[in-house]
Amino acid sequence: MRLARSLPLLAACIALAAEAARAMPQAPATSGAGAAPAPAAVASTAETGTASWYGPDFDGRRTSSGEIYDKERLTCAHRTLPFGTYLLVRNLDNGSSVVVRVNDRGPFAKDRVIDLSEAAARIIGMIPTGTAQVAFSEIPKEEALAWKGGGLDGQAAGVDAKDPLDSGVETKAADSASPGARVRIQVASYAVEANAKATVERLAMSGLTATIERSGGHSRVLFPDLSPDDARTVSRKLDLLGYRGYSVTTIRPEAKP
Repeated sequence: MRLARSLPLLAACIALAAEAARAMPQAPATSGAGAAPAPAAVASTAETGTASWYGPDFDGRRTSSGEIYDKERLTCAHRTLPFGTYLLVRNLDNGSSVVVRVNDRGPFAKDRVIDLSEAAARIIGMIPTGTAQVAFSEIPKEEALAWKGGGLDGQAAGVDAKDPLDSGVETKAADSASPGARVRIQVASYAVEANAKATVERLAMSGLTATIERSGGHSRVLFPDLSPDDARTVSRKLDLLGYRGYSVTTIRPEAKP
């Protein structure tokens, strides 16, 4: 009798499970066993806390990743993030930022969340104090390349004092004084659109309105059409934010016959 009474309930449960299975999104079919997975967006990771920096005695020692610590490279130690992860670190005390690459484990003091190399600590102004309150989040390699010193090897780049309009890694037709000249500034190019959108959002928080241009499977973050004066203003802001690897292209109008 008990079994007979439970049969309708069991049938209802089976029907609900089948309906839920039909409603679940199906994984897309692949073209073959060798099909490469689509690149993934960088995970949204954010931490805040106290940062410290390596003392001079650590220079030349081997890190947990096997690399030799170089105090002039933009690297850091984190307890759990994978080696090779790029982090945008902002000093909450003064607003300065730097991009570093994880190549070591630590810090081992309970009240610290990240250890910065001496070069990174110098850029964000924490050498005199020894520690600082920071916020940091992971960024993709493409954006790391756009930051000063954010090269893939973590090398700290020198900063020159030339016209910010000419500070990009690629400048074409740089005679921006030509009447009617327009300027295009490309901040970075991404294989993953979500990473490009994240960069646009970070720029917007600093008052810069960038756009995304999609071409050839890539999403480019750029300011597509600026006057020379506006381009200088944008370049100065990018420099202040720490971006140095952006490209600047000046487009001169066609000469009239």
